[in-house]
Amino acid sequence: SNWRRKHEEFIATIRAAKGLNQVMKDGGPLPPPPPPSYDPDYIQCPYCQRRFSENAADRHIKFCKEQASRISNKGKFSGSDKAKPPAKTQ
Repeated sequence: SNWRRKHEEFIATIRAAKGLNQVMKDGGPLPPPPPPSYDPDYIQCPYCQRRFSENAADRHIKFCKEQASRISNKGKFSGSDKAKPPAKTQ
């Protein structure tokens, strides 16, 4: 199990929050946020760069691939040479 890594990340998060509270009280410049931690067991989506567990990644990547193809096709057809017909006035 990876409880030790999770525990160390939790302790680091608490320390960063305490440091942020102290800086806010003193009125100094804010420190940069701590780097995000990634679970090595998660799979990254090649389309949106989000991370998912194995089962969720299978479902999501199919969905995200379809959405990405729709967006890229939509961009190809918008602004095509077919202009919108003028509105009729009475």
